[in-house]
Order: sequence, then C-alpha cells, then structure tokens
Amino acid sequence: MRLAGAHGSRSLRAVARGTGGGGGGGAGGQVRSKSASTPSVLRTSSAVHRQHTGFKRREYGLQWYQSRDALLQADPGPVLVGTSYEYAKGERVTQARKYSAFQSHEDYWEVVNDRLNDGLLHNLHEVLQEREARCLYFDLDGPPSYRAIHNEIISLLRQYVWWFFGGERRGWRPEALEPVVLTSEDPNKYSAHVVFPEVQFRDHAHQEEYIKVLLSALPALTVDMPDGSSLPLLEKLVDCVPYSRFQLFRGPYACKLKQGQLRADTCLEPEGYFRSDPLAAFASHVDPGYALALPSVEQLLAENEELRHFRNSRSSSISLSARRGQNGMVSSVDEANLFQPLFQMLGEGELDLVGMTDVEQFETALKWLHPYRATQFWSWFRLSGVTYSMLARYTDDPGARRRIWDAHFAWSRGYEHFDLEENAHMVETKQGHRVSGLSLLTRLARFDNPGMTVRETVMRIAFSGLERPRKKPAAEVVRAAA
Repeated sequence: MRLAGAHGSRSLRAVARGTGGGGGGGAGGQVRSKSASTPSVLRTSSAVHRQHTGFKRREYGLQWYQSRDALLQADPGPVLVGTSYEYAKGERVTQARKYSAFQSHEDYWEVVNDRLNDGLLHNLHEVLQEREARCLYFDLDGPPSYRAIHNEIISLLRQYVWWFFGGERRGWRPEALEPVVLTSEDPNKYSAHVVFPEVQFRDHAHQEEYIKVLLSALPALTVDMPDGSSLPLLEKLVDCVPYSRFQLFRGPYACKLKQGQLRADTCLEPEGYFRSDPLAAFASHVDPGYALALPSVEQLLAENEELRHFRNSRSSSISLSARRGQNGMVSSVDEANLFQPLFQMLGEGELDLVGMTDVEQFETALKWLHPYRATQFWSWFRLSGVTYSMLARYTDDPGARRRIWDAHFAWSRGYEHFDLEENAHMVETKQGHRVSGLSLLTRLARFDNPGMTVRETVMRIAFSGLERPRKKPAAEVVRAAA
C-alpha cells in the first residue's frame, strides 16, 4: 500500500516503536507535552464544581430550551449549542440535553474564555446543523494506554487524511493539514478531538459524500507490531458515530457531566491553535481563508486504486445484505458502525424465517448476530429502536411483549456490564422518535452471516396473543424481569 505523504511517497503501513501488541496500546511511544499557551486550570482542584441537576432556563448567560424544536421555533442565533443536565425520573437519575444559541463563534469563545480565566467548568457542545458548513473532525477513543503514543496517533491520522485527499497529487504544501488537537486526562480512556480547519464541507450532505469513503478505508492504515502482527490503529480509535444530521460535539474546554458534577479530568484542552486562531478549535466554524480546494469523491476514487478497493468492498457487502427489492442505501453513520467487516462471521447454511411470526423472527434473528454487537453502542442504540417498534405493535398483548423483552434482554446480556434497567430505559427513550423495524434486524443477521442463505417473506405474520390489557411502562417490565 502506498501513501502520498507530506514527506514523499511511502508505505501507509506504519511500524510501531515500542508499543505493546494487540489492541491495548503500550507505553513505549513518546509522551506528548502540553503547549505553554493552553493553561490547565480546569484540571486542578481550584476549578469550581457546581451541581447540574434539573432544567435551568438561564445558564452561561443564555436562554435555554428543552428541545431542539422549541429552540428553532424561537428563532435563535446562528451558532447553536447544547449542554447536559440531570433529573430524577422515578427512582432513576437520567441525563438530558437542552439547547441555546450564540450570535457568533466569537461570542461562544468569549464565554469559554471567561470561564477558563475564572476557573469555572463548562459542558458546552457545538451543534452541527444539517445545512451549516463544518470542518473535518474526528473523535478518538481507546484504552488509556494509548495516551503514551498520542503524538504518533495524531501523526498517523494526519498522514491518513493526506493520503485520502491525495495531498501530493494536489501539490499541497508539506505543512498543510495542520490539525487542532484537543485532549483530556480522563483516567478511564484515551480521548481526543481532532479538527482539520483546512478541510471544509458546505453542509452535512457534502460531508457525508466524503465521510462514507474516508471511514470505510480506515483499515488501510495498519501498524506493524513487535510480535509481527498488524494493528488497524485508526479503525480501532476513530469513533464513527458523531456524524449525524444534528450532531452535538463537545467544544473546547468542555467537560463531561456525571452524577450532577462536571468532571475536570474530562476537560478537552487544545494543545495549540491553528495559526493562533482559537476559533479554529470549533468544528462548526469555517474560515474560507483556510480552506484547501478539495477534489470530488469521484476523482479521489478514480486516482487511488487502494481507496477504490476498500470502498467497493464495503459497498458490495452492504448491498448483498439487503433483501431483494429492499433499498440498499444506508446512512454514513450506519455504514461506518452497523456494517463493519469485523461483524461478518464464517460459516454456511440456511436461516429460514418463512412462516414465522414477526415475534419469532425477532427472537431468531437476534441469536444470529455477531456477539460483539451487544458491546457496541451503535448496535445497541439502533436495535433498541427495533425492540421499541416491536413493542409498539403489541401494545395490548402481554404475551408478545414479554417475549420481545426477554429476547432483547437475552441478546443485550452479551455486554459484560449489562444493566436491565438501563436497557429498558434506552428502549423507552425511543418514544416519539423515528425507529427502524424488524427489517433492519434481519438485514444485520444477513450481513453478519454472508455465507448463509436467509429466507424470509415480505409480508409479516402477526403474533396472536391472548388477553389485551393496558400497556406496561418500562419500570414495570424491569420489576417483572428481575
């Protein structure tokens, strides 16, 4: 594999120096050093901690709304933001988001900077709206051991972006693609946000054209480990979820909220600023003066055989998972998360769903999913929606509902930190939102078993229940299951 890199053509296959084998990283890499221009006051004991419980209409000098629809109806400023708060729901404390807006990114930065100077924590998230411009950004997550090779990770990510866009072919200057890197000291994980201010997209649709291809080719970059194995480092670290049409993304110096407190060790501090511009740390801020001219996706694929191979391979496997007559298109977020090659298992045979009721198909298809899906957030998130759609079909049928819940819980128990109440709550939160039906689940079963023939009828056969009492709330389901 060849990489057109800033230092001339070289193999995209990197060589690990002193890192541990497998996916856990190691301690042999160069430890990063903080820029002297970015104070770490928010990670010290002097930082002020305040309770963030209950909905507050006024906070950070802004008027807040409990939903994005309410915010948009209020005709807010152009720079939307969100923040988290917690509230009690029965015996459970749950987290929610509220929304507001600034008139400009300068105003947004002024609030962040004032809180930084006063030693105050904040939880402000950028909101990337569907029709608004944005920069290329990444969310990196992994075990804390990866922090030891942070500099190498950022260097490889930069090289990968250079290779993807064909920087050498474009004649881009060697210092191009300088990222803004924001890191935290979260002891539980390696976490970094990376923004490339020079790679700009007109809107979400424009971003989606590139992101689908960019994420599908992440396995192209592999690291040679000391034991002779290869590690697809970026595929393991890049979070493929935060690219939705209405995307929240933690901004500079933002902290995570837990148990009513903002955690100072999760503060995302910039290591430096692109051309000394603090606004370049916002993924939702674009400066046309920074923009590089991007080739079309078609041009990138035409000139890069290896990129074309990865894209065609992913597209083919996704298309084959669609039922005959079913629209094979999926969103970039689903493509990057639900349809990963790592979910595909070896083996042949036949899965015959013909003649089964929809409840029986639901129970059966869950058993044919790759076990790792239960540990992946996006699979759990999306399949919770399928469970909700099934429950909605049987609002007045306790027998069917009991079987649906049992099947969902049995599948989700594949996650080592399974929590029954948390699972019921996740399903319950789907109320009022668009969710997928049984066809998504059976499609994932086909994708996870590419060597298997899956037979099913287009018409669903309804489960025939008995008595039809009122709908039970999730809390009642949890008590019954327990």
